[in-house]
Amino acid sequence: MKRAIRAVALTACLALAACGNGPKPDDAPPPPPPRTLTIGIKFDQPGLSVKGIDGRPRGFDVDVATYIAGKLGVTPEHITWREARTDQRETLVSSGAVDFVVASYSITAARQQLVSFAGPYLLAGQDLLVRQSERAIDQPEDLDGRTVCTAEGSTSADKIRRSFARFVRLTTRDSYPQCVADLISGTVDAVTTDDVILAGYADEHPGTLRLSGHRFTRERYGVGVRKGDIALQGRITSIIRMMIDDGSWRRALEKHLTATSYKPLPAPAVFNAPDRTVEPGDPTTLDPELVKAAKAVAATSNARDWEGFRSLVCPENADAIDEIVFQYTPQYDKTLGPEIRNAGYTNTVTGVTQSGADAATFAFHETFTNVPEKYRHYFKDVDYTGTMVRREGSWKLCSLTADFVEP
Repeated sequence: MKRAIRAVALTACLALAACGNGPKPDDAPPPPPPRTLTIGIKFDQPGLSVKGIDGRPRGFDVDVATYIAGKLGVTPEHITWREARTDQRETLVSSGAVDFVVASYSITAARQQLVSFAGPYLLAGQDLLVRQSERAIDQPEDLDGRTVCTAEGSTSADKIRRSFARFVRLTTRDSYPQCVADLISGTVDAVTTDDVILAGYADEHPGTLRLSGHRFTRERYGVGVRKGDIALQGRITSIIRMMIDDGSWRRALEKHLTATSYKPLPAPAVFNAPDRTVEPGDPTTLDPELVKAAKAVAATSNARDWEGFRSLVCPENADAIDEIVFQYTPQYDKTLGPEIRNAGYTNTVTGVTQSGADAATFAFHETFTNVPEKYRHYFKDVDYTGTMVRREGSWKLCSLTADFVEP
């Protein structure tokens, strides 16, 4: 009996010794530090991104940036927000001072020489902000002899002089709020930049300022990353598509961009990611009826045969597809002048891919003709991508997305 007790005690001592000699909790390696990101945004654009008195930014751009960060594994408390004024964005990105910029950053050919863009995540267009009492200014042609203000580093005001009002007087300020203050005081006659930005200021000053509501350019907002960082560009582009698809994009738009004077365009198709291509299919493997249906979609649109076009569309999506087509075809924009009456367009099928016996994707490109020079930045070519589904032996167009093509 005594020997048994001594054996149990010895076993317990050995077990305790083993535990005592093992690694203590304090000796465990520390967890890796949380991932962090520095993101460039505007601090002074109502609806898009404004820094509150508590130091936290709010707005649609902020929600987009936060969503992207979350999908990259970074929580909101580990984001550092850096102000990215219009004339500083390229420098911040190229120097590495920020990881990326979400700051009403229009994708242009000139800027693409300096940074790479993910997206786009929003479509906008240049417009005018004027005093509520102003009745003589509605379109950019009305600005001859008047003074218009824009932010330093923006090309918006120069666009008006080159294309619409040769004798407009231009002035720049460090920021748009300064331009808005000048407008309210009567120092300038109008402020110009993209409508989504101006609508926020109109909403801040109801009864004092108004948006003219006449877009005369089309802009795509992208996320700026360091030039050549294809990996990050592709990841962010895919995340933006995810945000649109899961409804987060629409909820953010409705939450922040509620100014009644702003009428947002539909969510953009996201074309910049490497996986967003529709290659021409092998004619020997494609269903001939599919090819015929894809060509018929383009042909009925070219002929303005909308009854024939709708006969090729899935009925439950017909209204949504009509909205896409008409919003991306400037000839149907009633806010433009009579100069566009002779403008035309042509759709050409550029690729068809069949992913199964009853499913396919096709793309077509829309070009515009007889467009007045001043509206060249509004009548940008359009790339459409549609999904086709075979129903009861007939191929139907069941979804459509579109995106502008930068000249």
